[in-house]
Amino acid sequence: MRIATDTRTRSAPGRRGRCETAIAATHRLSLLALIALVGACGSPRHSASPTFVPTAQATTTRAKPTPIPPPSPSPSPAPTLPPPAIFSTSALRPGIEASAYIDDACRALRLRWDPKGSPPGTVVAPIMFHSVREPDNMVNDSVTISTDYLEAIAARARALGFETITSEELAGFLEENRSIPERSMIWIVDDRRPGSVETYMLPLAEANDWTLTLGWIIADTRADLWAWMERLNATGRLDVQSHGYWHVYMTEDTPDATVRQEILDPIPVLKAHFGQRPIAFVWPGGNFTPHTVEVAREAGYRLGFTAYSRGPLLFNWIPLGEAETEISDPVMLLPRYWSTAAVVNLDQAVEIAEEAASFAREQYPAEAAWYRASCGGVLPAPAE
Repeated sequence: MRIATDTRTRSAPGRRGRCETAIAATHRLSLLALIALVGACGSPRHSASPTFVPTAQATTTRAKPTPIPPPSPSPSPAPTLPPPAIFSTSALRPGIEASAYIDDACRALRLRWDPKGSPPGTVVAPIMFHSVREPDNMVNDSVTISTDYLEAIAARARALGFETITSEELAGFLEENRSIPERSMIWIVDDRRPGSVETYMLPLAEANDWTLTLGWIIADTRADLWAWMERLNATGRLDVQSHGYWHVYMTEDTPDATVRQEILDPIPVLKAHFGQRPIAFVWPGGNFTPHTVEVAREAGYRLGFTAYSRGPLLFNWIPLGEAETEISDPVMLLPRYWSTAAVVNLDQAVEIAEEAASFAREQYPAEAAWYRASCGGVLPAPAE
């Protein structure tokens, strides 16, 4: 095959050789004709493999469509458990219902079972005091108690194991379940009553290592009365809070300027005389409205006390009547026992506390299961 191919190549001059001969013979042609002839001779007339000249359309690469994966099956919803039941008791009067005030149930349970906090069943009995008189000098009203009954209240409180707490301690307990005595009470003396405080109540406080919370009215306080109160406050036994500026019974018709004077103006005055701003507002006359509660919150108060005797306080559990329930801010509408029935009320507080502690122990497995499923954690075990 190699010899045949070589012979054919020598005996038959190629197309390129013939073109070169023609170009030499026509060297006198015009340059234009020469260029045309050279162009014709530069490529064969017929090609065994014609060259493909791509066009713009031919070179465009069509993108392949991205395949769409089949839809994944939707996950089955996790089964939901009903929220844990709230403690209830028949010891409250008809028409009184306990209200939880922490919206986040996971947080409420975590705080309730925190081993560093107060154990379930810890109770607070707020007691409202006004006037105290000697038995032979009594007056016929609904708020004055005798010195004998005051002693009876103190004796019953000691027998049941109650200790007093301040407004700050109560706020910490209600907000975060901070540790307080399991049987706590807060004695709140309304209005300007330095004589009853110094003569009758401070001696009891000193004898039992207790504190007294005062709901103090600002206006018309004389300079000598301020000095007197500052001297009593130096004992370290007083917890002075706000009871309004003029002690106005605020209603829906009370002008906004008056509402703000009653609620806001006592703050700098009490801070100036007693060294700390008030965090509790004792509603004058027990009156409140949705607007006054809103203003008190805006002013930075953390607690509010009504004159309703509804029952004791537990963590995330406040007994309310219809008037308070409509406003939906239980911590600003705390009930208070009246001093005229405090001995019986302290017994009721203990009864409810013991029921609540027993309920919590029985409810713990259900609460722990709900917490694990709904909150993604483990509740601390109850203390033995």
